[in-house]
Amino acid sequence: MTDTRKPLSRRVVDTLTRIELGFAGVMLLVILVLVFTQAAQRYTPFEGIAWTGEISRFGLAWMTFSVAGVLITLRGHIALEVVDTLPAPRLIRTVQVFSLVIVAVIAIGLTLEAWGLVQTQGALRSPVLGMSMALVYLPVLAGMISTVIRSLVAAFMIAKHGPILPTVDQTPAILKDPS
Repeated sequence: MTDTRKPLSRRVVDTLTRIELGFAGVMLLVILVLVFTQAAQRYTPFEGIAWTGEISRFGLAWMTFSVAGVLITLRGHIALEVVDTLPAPRLIRTVQVFSLVIVAVIAIGLTLEAWGLVQTQGALRSPVLGMSMALVYLPVLAGMISTVIRSLVAAFMIAKHGPILPTVDQTPAILKDPS
């Protein structure tokens, strides 16, 4: 009998991915409900709920930054896919590793900025809810940490095992051999 379970590292990544995507899905639903609520409030005779706009704006930032790392794992970031079609695996490997290292460096900078905001903005309160602004930056910080880790791991895996090539033939017809 063979053990078909995934390795622990893969299960951890899958679990974290599900958590991050779940959080983003909840944020998307919250934004949807609150924006519809704001639109409906315009046509009611009573005073609107002021915090709907604030939470919608925070939710958009939370959703955006919380799934930034997931895009690395799912290869959803902007990439130079035209390089992936070249018949030069070393060049493809080099470009993919270099681009992931650049993403990691930028994410490290954003992580440091988010950490600075978490540390310094705790005394400020959001205008309507009175929520500590440090809390607003926690999902941003978590998303950037995830991006750093995932991009460095992906760069290491590509450097060690070779480039990730497109799974579907995405070569434009003009580049295909007519013979």
